[in-house]
Amino acid sequence: MELHLSQQSEQYLEQLVSGGLYPSTVAALEAAVAALREKKDEQVPLVCEEHRAAVEQGLASAEAGLARPMLPADWARLRQIAHDVASGNKSTNA
Repeated sequence: MELHLSQQSEQYLEQLVSGGLYPSTVAALEAAVAALREKKDEQVPLVCEEHRAAVEQGLASAEAGLARPMLPADWARLRQIAHDVASGNKSTNA
């Protein structure tokens, strides 16, 4: 598997290895994966609460008969929100 990490993540891993905390970057990454697996019981949300609430509001509006056809500007806005979320910008207003 080929990984592409940010420069900050690579530098942090190098610090962990050079500081002697882990024998290699692979060992550090394995420890990170193990830590994530331990958290699986904590219900880590895949969607931030802000976006989940917006979806719930939209579904409630549709069920109440308040839905309208999607316009090109609506689709463009949704694409921008998806792009921002995927880029780590959670401050996008839904």
